[in-house]
Amino acid sequence: MTLIDRMQELLEAERAGVKCLDVMADHASDMARKELFTLFRNDEGKFCAGLFRLLQAHGAVPTKNVGAFADKVIALPTEAEQVALLIKGQAWVVRKIGEIPPGEMNGEEKAFFADMRDVHVVNIEKCKKYIS
Repeated sequence: MTLIDRMQELLEAERAGVKCLDVMADHASDMARKELFTLFRNDEGKFCAGLFRLLQAHGAVPTKNVGAFADKVIALPTEAEQVALLIKGQAWVVRKIGEIPPGEMNGEEKAFFADMRDVHVVNIEKCKKYIS
């Protein structure tokens, strides 16, 4: 899998995150959760924009696809189940970033993916507090 393929896959996943978190924020059980889901959605949107820019810098055309993950999360009947699946999705992104060979990235890309990974790890911990 090329770096471009990996970035396209992550872009689709981040778009799915934006989509499901938008719905989760709209249906949040309280204001604190609404704010948390909105924060996560904004993080996902920031990484969509970054991935879009990195793909264009490589001369690639960013996909317009949204990952199927969003519909899986939205389809779950309870907020707790949605958050539990969201944690798995965030962990998947962390794992996928870890699979990118460092030698395939330039310095800017390494910094971007390190930030993306760190934000997802923090967000996983914030989600775990809500379901524990």
